[in-house]
Amino acid sequence: MAQTMKIKRSTGNGKPSSVAQGELFYAYGSGGTYGKRLSIGHVDGGGNTPEIIGGSFFTDMLDHTAGTLTASSAVLVDSGGYIDEVKVKAQGALKLSEATANGSNYVGLKAPATVGSDLVYTLPAAAVDGRFLSTDASGVLAWTAIATSFDVGADSGSNDTVTLGETLNFTGTANEIETSVSGNQITIGLPNNVTIAGNLTVNGTTTTISTTNTTVEDALLELGTGTSGTPANDAGIVIERGSADNAFFGWDESADKFVVGTGSFTGASTGDLTVATATLIANLESSSVAITGGSITGITDITVADGGTGLSAVAKGSILAANTANVLSAVDGGGSTDKFLLYTAASDTVSWTNTVDGGTYS
Repeated sequence: MAQTMKIKRSTGNGKPSSVAQGELFYAYGSGGTYGKRLSIGHVDGGGNTPEIIGGSFFTDMLDHTAGTLTASSAVLVDSGGYIDEVKVKAQGALKLSEATANGSNYVGLKAPATVGSDLVYTLPAAAVDGRFLSTDASGVLAWTAIATSFDVGADSGSNDTVTLGETLNFTGTANEIETSVSGNQITIGLPNNVTIAGNLTVNGTTTTISTTNTTVEDALLELGTGTSGTPANDAGIVIERGSADNAFFGWDESADKFVVGTGSFTGASTGDLTVATATLIANLESSSVAITGGSITGITDITVADGGTGLSAVAKGSILAANTANVLSAVDGGGSTDKFLLYTAASDTVSWTNTVDGGTYS
């Protein structure tokens, strides 16, 4: 008569409440501690934790082609001891340990925290002495020669080759550019006093000059360069005066005249300035002067050379006569008797008289 041997078993993934020493049991359910596993009772038996000794949970992991990495399975190398790939996840490191006799340190390799797409680095076939490892865009590595020199170019002159190990000097130009080096840093800038040998062109909205004295060699200072079209803006020189209105000397476009005056405008003002007339102290010279719209006051006597009499006032009844060169004198007709004008050839003068000497007449 055939005998049937059975072991304890469950349809779930747990163990029986008590497994005796050496007693076998199998859990048919998946997951948990004992699912799909064969266990044997603890050496001390009873309620002690059984030992897992096998089951389909483990044999299923071996059911794939050796040498091929298979998900959720054991790693099986092929007959040559190879596996087709090894994956390390979540920035895990591939650790290469030093010799046991020297300690427990290692050299590790791991991926960056973020990778845009899959990339495989392919090592070169053979090592080359004295070169460094470089890669192309596809991750193919190669041994690349180390450069021993480089070329330096400039705006003028021929390129110069500098050998590594030489000193590369950055030299400025006196009164134009100065250089300095400190702490692995090269500073290139302008000196306190700058001389520009050629032309200087400044483009922008505002140019500020903060100097004590400004000297301009050019005898003609041109304002409004490049202005075109119908004239519309005043032009001239604005002088800032602190808390008082600024002074202006220039061309009033709306009046089509030169003006001297003051106003609240600034040096950045454009267009039609509102200028209050100011006083001009100067010597005027012209072949023809027209004074309109007012009177002349506060001046001294005008000499004949300037078209005047040299007198502040002329008495009633007087006439003006040139008794000396370039000087008009008032011949005063005052007195208590009637008189007439007499020209005396000997003295070349004109005077009043009431005496006739009976000389020669014709």
